[in-house]
This record gives sequence, C-alpha cells and structure tokens, in this order.
Amino acid sequence: MLTTWKAFPILDRFLDDVMNDVTGTALGTGAKITFDPGIDVRATDDEIIFVCDVPGVAREELDVSIEGSTLTIKGQRTYSGGEKDRVWLGRAYGAFAKSFTLPELVDANAMTADLSNGVLTIHVPKKPQAKPRKIQIGSGSSHPQLAEKKE
Repeated sequence: MLTTWKAFPILDRFLDDVMNDVTGTALGTGAKITFDPGIDVRATDDEIIFVCDVPGVAREELDVSIEGSTLTIKGQRTYSGGEKDRVWLGRAYGAFAKSFTLPELVDANAMTADLSNGVLTIHVPKKPQAKPRKIQIGSGSSHPQLAEKKE
C-alpha cells in the first residue's frame, strides 16, 4: 500500500493564514493572532524567577498579582497606529493573562517585579526552610545507641 504525503492541505492552510493576516488590519474583528508573550520560569536555590517578554507593553499596562498561591501576570499591547492603517504581516496585539501556581515554601511578601528593555522579570524568594541544606553524617560515636530498658 502506497502512502502519499498530503502537502497541499498544509500549504493551503499556511497560505490562508498569511493572506488573512496580509489583507486584514491589526485591529480587525477576524484577527486570529493575539498577543501571547513567552515566559521562562527558572528556579535557583534561593528563588523562582519568571522572565516574560513583553516588548511594546508599557509599565502601566502590566499587572502582577498574587492571590493565595496563584501568581497572575496580565497585560495588554495596544496598537498605536490609526484605525484606517493596514498592517502587512504585523505584530500581534491584545490582552493576555497567565497564571502560575506557586509552591508553599515561597515568600510572596518579598516578591519583586522589574520591567527593562521589554522584559518583565519577577523574583519570588524561597523561605529559608525551602532552601537545600547539607546534612552532616556523623561517625556514630557522638550519639549513644539506644539502650534496652530493664524493668
């Protein structure tokens, strides 16, 4: 049995997406592309770090909040051109919201957020009990063995 690769439906779908974006406006009602920033989540021994790419988003259009153990990052990139402008293969615009469940052993009260060069960086410190620590292994001579109790 011979199986053929069906490239045309894939190419048709790709061309439809490109042509819809090319012939539409950035704010058109049929827009398929919405702004969805990439976010890296990193962990060190001392903290959890969220790095969010938000180019073109003003500080006033960002909101970082924590409720219970849920960290939420919200924002919006707005189109700054005129209503009659046509954008050819333009950037994505619109609102976004991303939520993350934090582990119990973080200090949400000490959380900080900074925006620099289109990158939002959120630092969530870990509580001291969450940090790894080395346990010393004794030789056995410093702790007496349990003695059998005689009655």
